Amino acid sequence: MVAMLAMASSAPAQNQPAPRPDPLARFTPAQKQQLLQGKAVFEYKTDSGDKAQSGYGRAMIIIAAPANTCFDIFSRLEEQTEYFPHKTGSKIVNTDGNTVWLQNKFYFYIAEVFYTSKYTIDRQKLRFDFEMDKGYPHDLKESSGYFLFEPIDRNRTLFTYGVTKLDTGVPVPNLITEFLSSRDLPAEVTNVKKRIESGGKWKTSWP
Repeated sequence: MVAMLAMASSAPAQNQPAPRPDPLARFTPAQKQQLLQGKAVFEYKTDSGDKAQSGYGRAMIIIAAPANTCFDIFSRLEEQTEYFPHKTGSKIVNTDGNTVWLQNKFYFYIAEVFYTSKYTIDRQKLRFDFEMDKGYPHDLKESSGYFLFEPIDRNRTLFTYGVTKLDTGVPVPNLITEFLSSRDLPAEVTNVKKRIESGGKWKTSWP
């Protein structure tokens, strides 16, 4: 009987969920060090050509809060004007189950940009996917991407803001597109970090 109990106690547990992969394992040592210092890591690519009008990229940062807390605070989409750089309008105009249509207004230096994004919200994956809905008035040609919260441990979350398609419809030099994106994406994830770590209270000074 003792031997049987010992065997039972040493047997692998059944139906246990597989351990989550470490989201920091996919970064280079330099990138990982940057993230652990509380800084944003940024990656950017443009379409080929001397005057590409589209590009895509992503910015990542570690937030000192549980992933579910991050998700809940970020879910208040109409509050984005309080912490997103350049954003002057954020209004929910329609909902359908886990799908939300968000009207956006941004002011970039000398121009205002207006369009509506269709958000698909996945609570289980802690992910928001968005794409511009061309059924609404819009100043851009294409806009799509995602926001993702990945738990590192109980009190830390890797936040990624990815832009999978951005097309202004107006040709601009690659260097200008990359310059604007390299400033805006890291600034946006940094502001999300500040907002969440403050419990949803921190506000940007913009405009």
